[in-house]
Amino acid sequence: MLTTILGVGFLSVLLTFLFAGHSSGPLERLKHSTDGWITWFLRFTSRFGRELTGDGLQDQRWLQRTRLRDLRRQAPTPITNPRHRIVVLGGGSGGLVAATQLARTLGKGHEVTLVDRRSDHVFMPGFLFLMVGARRPQDITRKLKRLERHNVRVLQAEIQGIDPQRQEVILDSGPLTYDHLIISLGLRTAPELLPGFTEAAQHSWELDAAVSLQKTLRSFEKGRILVGIPSGPYRCPPAPYEAQWMLDSYFKERGLRDQIEIEFFTTSPEPAGEERTPAVWMDAQSKKRGVKLHYSFTAQSIDPDRRTVQGLYGVELPYDLLFMVPPHEPARALVDSGMAETRNGVRVDYDTLTTRWSNVHAIGDCADMPVSKSGGVAHQQAEVVAHNLAVELTGEGEPRTLQLHVI
Repeated sequence: MLTTILGVGFLSVLLTFLFAGHSSGPLERLKHSTDGWITWFLRFTSRFGRELTGDGLQDQRWLQRTRLRDLRRQAPTPITNPRHRIVVLGGGSGGLVAATQLARTLGKGHEVTLVDRRSDHVFMPGFLFLMVGARRPQDITRKLKRLERHNVRVLQAEIQGIDPQRQEVILDSGPLTYDHLIISLGLRTAPELLPGFTEAAQHSWELDAAVSLQKTLRSFEKGRILVGIPSGPYRCPPAPYEAQWMLDSYFKERGLRDQIEIEFFTTSPEPAGEERTPAVWMDAQSKKRGVKLHYSFTAQSIDPDRRTVQGLYGVELPYDLLFMVPPHEPARALVDSGMAETRNGVRVDYDTLTTRWSNVHAIGDCADMPVSKSGGVAHQQAEVVAHNLAVELTGEGEPRTLQLHVI
């Protein structure tokens, strides 16, 4: 359709020039000079029309090639400033990968700074193992200062805000100026968003909370454990399902499984479809382990005295031990700076992770993308951003677009 419209329009122009060609003078010379251009344009539009026909995969590949072509046009010219300041906010999975990859690629020619409020990197996927006593805190933490051997400057500071216009990060120790900023601040747990959560629920989405839950489980020998998911985004979507299965194994090993009921609630509807579909498979795994499932349940509040979770329409779920994912929201610095425009985080370009602010990228859980908020996703995003920034600074190599490998 596009080829037809453009072809007809330009054919009209061509005919005008052809008729004008019977009179000599400037119009004849103009017609001659534009003949080649019109021929090229019609050939291009025909190719364009052909590439947009066929199946959706072909269309997708054409869009991917177009995007890469645009990136290549932007990337080859190296930045002439001999030394640039690259600041990475957050020492989680994404920030760690971005900082180390950039420092190794760029060497000492540019300054890479990693900022985190903690002195340690905490491997969050290990929290569930910590919960059941299969790991210790020291097994899943490492000092961020160890990155300095790889040319990464590490600052332990509280991030209070970001001023993208002035290209500054506001720390509790003062402003930090940047030329390029990679935001990898994740999501923060916000139990205060659900009434009764702080008083009644336990979880394993923070290191201290996982250690506390481990102690509670040791003394729990009989009753109903209710595992639940709140509304809204949260870190590591598969973890509540894994928690059910790990609790099942934990109490079997202790010889107490017959005295323990495990129930689970989620806002999602009951899954349907082929067995290999992830949601259907996880549902089957829970049922096989004797877990009672409550779908389409939205927690509104928790009553610590009555030990019940209140849902919509007066539905209540009782518990003896409540293990629930806490509500999450973007880091306070992003909210206060106006950079987190939704509860999902900072809006980004899905191919390049760029934001609407110049020289600012967002990766990991704080990036607003229709994909699970997990360490695996953050790792892949960090690699693409670090690679493309190195290409921009050095003029070497070709830029890439993000192609995630996730379930």
